[in-house]
Amino acid sequence: MKKWFIPFLGTDLFVGLTLVLAQCGSPAYACPRFVEFFPDPVEVSDQEGEFVEIRLDDFQDIVRPDSLCVQFESKKPFCFAYPAGSSFVIVRDSLRCADFPDASCGLAPSLSLPNSRESEWKLWAGACRDSVLLMRPKAGKSLRRVKDSDEWEVAEPSFSVQPSGEFNPKIRISEIHHCPLEPEPEWVEIYNASDKALSMQQFRFCNRGKNWDVKRDDTLAPFEVAVLTRDTLMLREFFGFKDVRLFQVSMGFLNNTAGSVSVCWGDSVIDSVAWDKSTVECPSGFSPMSGAAENTPGFLGKSRREKGESEEPFTYRLSSRVVRRRGAPLRVYVESAYPVQLRLLDSSGHEEWKTSVPPHSNTWWLVPVAQGAGLGVAYVSLSTGRFEKVLGILLRP
Repeated sequence: MKKWFIPFLGTDLFVGLTLVLAQCGSPAYACPRFVEFFPDPVEVSDQEGEFVEIRLDDFQDIVRPDSLCVQFESKKPFCFAYPAGSSFVIVRDSLRCADFPDASCGLAPSLSLPNSRESEWKLWAGACRDSVLLMRPKAGKSLRRVKDSDEWEVAEPSFSVQPSGEFNPKIRISEIHHCPLEPEPEWVEIYNASDKALSMQQFRFCNRGKNWDVKRDDTLAPFEVAVLTRDTLMLREFFGFKDVRLFQVSMGFLNNTAGSVSVCWGDSVIDSVAWDKSTVECPSGFSPMSGAAENTPGFLGKSRREKGESEEPFTYRLSSRVVRRRGAPLRVYVESAYPVQLRLLDSSGHEEWKTSVPPHSNTWWLVPVAQGAGLGVAYVSLSTGRFEKVLGILLRP
């Protein structure tokens, strides 16, 4: 079956009155229905493992609805273009779509499934309605509808969400400040160099205490950077901006003159860095990948990429940075092993257009600059996980 990725359409739709279970406007076909929820994975992070599956109807010769909307309790609903095929899976990370080869896939990054209480869910598509009240889930188990009944059972998840035996989390130490001027606390920056979200609870500083004491659902998204320190409140004051993710963890004290720090996953050392007096002059921090002084918290600097440790997840080319309204259209070439979100932003950074570029597409994509942005400056954004490139362009008459 061909795999589809369903873009998020928005939520400005009218929600009807009481939703009746599987109520349809015509008896000629079966309506979409919830069939499985997986709220509490144990071997991977919630962001990576959670999913909701909906059984679809092909509608045959009947006019297909334009959209399918899903709502969790009183939260803002998620609406998608009506999917193709017989199954639709909603995930929180587009990189998970590859795990569902026989289903259409929709992205809802902020859709967090409760794992310690009952929950209520609704969906609607055209005249069809479905609503369910789910029992409290069990860790590592899914909640699945029993055939076509209104009963639900605890079962093994239908889709594999276990990490493989060769799983090798690519956490990299990307910056260290071992001797800042007091009272600034010491800090270590880490980088997820993989295409998988990683649970922060699974890691620790080797020989420096227990696993990082963070919230259960705290994850490091694909290609995301975070800063670890003993005192997040004070460090935030020194940084002076809020865009950096900070985590308070047990890390002991770093030696000012000569020392080392390592990140462990279980009994395995994932990355290790050492320094001495010749590495950098205090109070400067440094990048382990270049050995040079650096102070760019939350930002993966050029020096890391020069060492090849943090290879960018995609490459790209623009046909031109200057586009004329009546001239040749803007084309963007994207090459990646991962799904890439391609967006057009106006001069204020507001989204005007977007599309999802599938993995290994390796082709040119037309960007409707002339229709989607006004004259002057605009931007093209390419992103996968938390890694993003924003490129300025100029639209002329």
